[in-house]
Amino acid sequence: MTQAAITEFGSGSLLVSNGLVADDHDDAGGASGGLSRGTAVSAGGVWMGVSELSVDAPSIHHHHEDQTTLVCIISGEMTFLVQPPDGGPEEVFTARPGEIAVIPGGLVHREENPGDVPCVCVVVRNSETPTVVNLEPGGA
Repeated sequence: MTQAAITEFGSGSLLVSNGLVADDHDDAGGASGGLSRGTAVSAGGVWMGVSELSVDAPSIHHHHEDQTTLVCIISGEMTFLVQPPDGGPEEVFTARPGEIAVIPGGLVHREENPGDVPCVCVVVRNSETPTVVNLEPGGA
């Protein structure tokens, strides 16, 4: 695992260096198919990490229990395929650099990379311990 360097200041402020590495470590919830994850820092009731999704390597269906997920695309593109809680038709949308996708807690979803370069994104969850529940390929 690549270790982030954390400098703590007297005020409680933190500076995290080398924290954006998608190394699939357990503290980030591990991988979901082709979607790799890594932890940058946990503090103040939130977790922040990084995900990387290669071209032609989609994630598998998964959810994050009650944790809402915010995904800010840094480079590349990520298509989200989300199963609504009411069982309606799958919702499909694509986020690009500078855009933020918000996936409410508990929603089964998966990601694809429609582009020609890996997608790199910063991910935030409303818990200091991220939860990833991978489901069998094909759905819930």
